[in-house]
Amino acid sequence: MDSKKYLTLIFYRLRYKFQEWKLRLSQQYSDLNIKGREKLTIMVIPHTERKTVNFVISYKAITIFLGLIVVLMFVSAVNVLSHSGSVHELTELNLSNIDFQRQSEKLKEEVSSLHSTINYYYDRISSLYIKLGGDPSKVSKGIGGASPRISEFSETKSSSKDLTSETYKIKEDIHNLKLSRELSEEIINMIKKRKSIIKHTPSVWPTRGYVLFPYGKFISPITGKEEFNKGLDIAAFPGSEIVSTAPGLVYEIGQSSTTGYYIKIAHKFGWKTIYSNLDRVKVNKNEKVSKGDVIGYVGKSSENPIYHVHYEVHVGTQTLNPFSFLNQIQE
Repeated sequence: MDSKKYLTLIFYRLRYKFQEWKLRLSQQYSDLNIKGREKLTIMVIPHTERKTVNFVISYKAITIFLGLIVVLMFVSAVNVLSHSGSVHELTELNLSNIDFQRQSEKLKEEVSSLHSTINYYYDRISSLYIKLGGDPSKVSKGIGGASPRISEFSETKSSSKDLTSETYKIKEDIHNLKLSRELSEEIINMIKKRKSIIKHTPSVWPTRGYVLFPYGKFISPITGKEEFNKGLDIAAFPGSEIVSTAPGLVYEIGQSSTTGYYIKIAHKFGWKTIYSNLDRVKVNKNEKVSKGDVIGYVGKSSENPIYHVHYEVHVGTQTLNPFSFLNQIQE
């Protein structure tokens, strides 16, 4: 059998089946139509002598009525379920809102605590910065400088502006933290610089002994006249060690009848120290020495028979009282 005849046969079979199904549906619809036309009589018989009431209803009307009831029940069920879902969602939103409010209050407390801590930290840093000689104009608290603080300004707003107030507080805290970091870096640099200055400042006793003649005017035991002592005369045992009072460079070594052997040392930042009345010298010219290095030994001169060391401190051409530095400056 060729394909054309096979397809024609299938077509007629399908057409036959379709006609058969159509006939069955028509028959069922006809039966339902006949069934629906049948009448059902409902009699209402009162217990009194009133007339009996008869209701005649077709099965079709009863079916339509029952169908409407089923549809209404279905719609009502859908509405009830939808309403229940909405109520559930509303309850969940209400609970979420309560939880959000609690978390907001907790966050607000933490922000306030952090704000107080940052202010305390900033006050300490700025106070230390000013005590170290920093520029007060750089200490500008809050956004926009040292004018009325944002936190104080925002607190005058109504309660409806709480969120704005907290936002400004956070911005102010960020500003103060950045400023604190900058001040901290400057403080570290200032401390390093001061430490370097202190390190190179003559601040230790050149030898162990006691002050024989202080800096300033005194009566010379040699001449018997009032003279001005440019340094400090420290009496000590013969041959006691004399140390450099700061790191520096030996730039002159000499000897005279008045001073005996002497050593002059140049230090950083313009400091100079002079050590006279030495019995012996242990260093050489242009030699670098550190603080505490032995540079010579206590002796006497032909004009002054007392064993002592004459110690002077200079800044440029100006002499200073060495006693102002001895054991007063610590690294």
